[in-house]
Formats: sequence, structure tokens, C-alpha cells
Amino acid sequence: MPARPSVTVVIPAYNTERYIGDAIDSVLAQNYPNSEIIVIDDGSTDATVDIVRGYGDRVGLITQRNQGAAAARNAGLDAAQSEYVAFLDSDDCWLPGKLDTQIAYLEAHPDIGMIYARWQVWKPGPDGKFAMPDIAGHHNAESPPSVVPERSGWLYNRLLFTSLLHTITVIARRSLIDAVGRFDTTLKRGQDYDYWLRASRVTEIHQLDSLVALYRVHGKGCATKWPHENYELKVVEKALERWGPTGPTGETTQPGAIRKRLAETCFSFGYHHYHEGNSYLAIRSFVQAVERRPGDAAAWRYLAMSILKCGVTTLLDTLKFRAQ
Repeated sequence: MPARPSVTVVIPAYNTERYIGDAIDSVLAQNYPNSEIIVIDDGSTDATVDIVRGYGDRVGLITQRNQGAAAARNAGLDAAQSEYVAFLDSDDCWLPGKLDTQIAYLEAHPDIGMIYARWQVWKPGPDGKFAMPDIAGHHNAESPPSVVPERSGWLYNRLLFTSLLHTITVIARRSLIDAVGRFDTTLKRGQDYDYWLRASRVTEIHQLDSLVALYRVHGKGCATKWPHENYELKVVEKALERWGPTGPTGETTQPGAIRKRLAETCFSFGYHHYHEGNSYLAIRSFVQAVERRPGDAAAWRYLAMSILKCGVTTLLDTLKFRAQ
């Protein structure tokens, strides 16, 4: 048998002592003969580092002060020397055959620089424990997977409307990573979304119709609380400022669709903060929504409700902020 292409698995970790072992074990269980695991501990204060060290030379470990997921992944990219790079979060798991299936596809399609696949949400049972869920849709690694056409190809224009890719299913060629660069550390959220947009300007991205990972929902991750900055809006506007509405193949997204997308992003951000009791951020977001789409009745209604909820003082502060 010829040597298999090398792959580095990059796992950022922060205070995930309960789950990091499951993540590492799911990679070791891949039975892929030419892989390395690099865990980047982002300043954990629990036993995460001790657990990783318990794996000895089977797992590489990089420690750094707490800087966020983007900086941790960048440290992993700097250390990776393999032909391929795969990503996994420290509280999630891969299913058997993931590396075999995806790398075989990349080897058969040298013009594709990045691929992803399907994942399944993994929730705890009534006892709080994570039992292995039903994975009847898990792909048989012995047969080539099919591609999901509507979620594959030159994805830039589609990515303007949603992230599509889940990081824990992504594998990219090292050559693509060298072309795209590092994760944006100024983005506390959405740095992966930003990366996929940048990659979509360089290569086709394909989704395999194969279930390859479990996304654990345990109520302690950063995704459970909304940030104070609308990073989704920031990522999309950044892409539009850099490249505009036209993709690498000449496909163009209409201005009305872009305005609607940006308005909906503002509305969603405001909606969540309204229900979390942050009327200041809610008003600011609903103002941004109606600026982009003045005919949106729901945005106007929630703007009025937010003003009534917070009072005149917060309204005046918001208007001063908009005038700056």
C-alpha cells in the first residue's frame, strides 16, 4: 500500500476537562495511519492540560495565555506540517471513518482545496450524560460518499447568506491554508465563517453527504450566550467591502438580497438582546435593521417595543451613538 497523505488535527481547548478526552479518543479511533494531533490549550484553569499530557507522545500540546479560538487555531496552523489540516473542537467528537472518507475524496479531486460534511447535534439525556446517539445516517466508509450539489462549488455568493460549513467537519489542503492565511483574531465570534468566505474566493468547496461528527451542546460553550458585538454582520460587511457582490466565477448577488440579508442579521441580533433584557443593544440593532430595510414592519415594531422598554434616557444615548 502506498503511504497515506499526512494530516494534522488541530484542537483548540479551553477549560474542557470533562470532554477533551472524548475528542482526542475519537481522533485516535480513526485508524488513519499518518496523522498527528495538536491540542492548543488557550489558558485553561482546570485539568485540561493534565489530561492532554496523559496521552504522552500520541498528542502534541501547545500552551498559551487565553487569546481566543482564532489565536489557538493559528498556533495549530503554525505547528502543522502535514499535507492536510483538519479541525476539531475539544468538546466535540468525530465518528469512525471520517479521515479515510474525506481524505480519499480530496486525493481523488486534486482541484478541490476544502471539504466539509454533515454533523449531528449531540444533547445530554435527563441524567446530564451524553449517551451515543442514533447515527443510522453515518456513512459507510467503504463506499465513496456523494456530494451535496446545492452546498458545493464556488460558494462565495451562498456564503454571504449563511456559514454553511461546520468547523469540526472541515479538512483543507495545506496549500490552500498557505494561500488564505490565518484566522482573524479580531473576531471573537465568526472567525471560522470569515475563513470560509476567504477560502471560497480561492477554491471550490464541497460538502460530502456523510455524517462525520457530533456537535456537543452542553450549555457551557461560548455559543450559548450572545456577544455584545454583531460579529455575523461584521464578517459579511467585511467580505462585501473587500470583494463586493460578485463571486470568482462572475455570479452576482442582487443589491436587494444583500440589503435583506444585512437587515435580517441586525434584526436577529436585536431580537435576542431584546429578550435578554439589553434594550440598548436591541435599539441599536433595530435601528440598523430599518436603515437597511425601511419597509420591515417587524423591525419597526420591535424598535418601538425596545424604546418603551428602556425609556427615554437609553434612547437618547443610542441616538448619540448613531450620530458619532
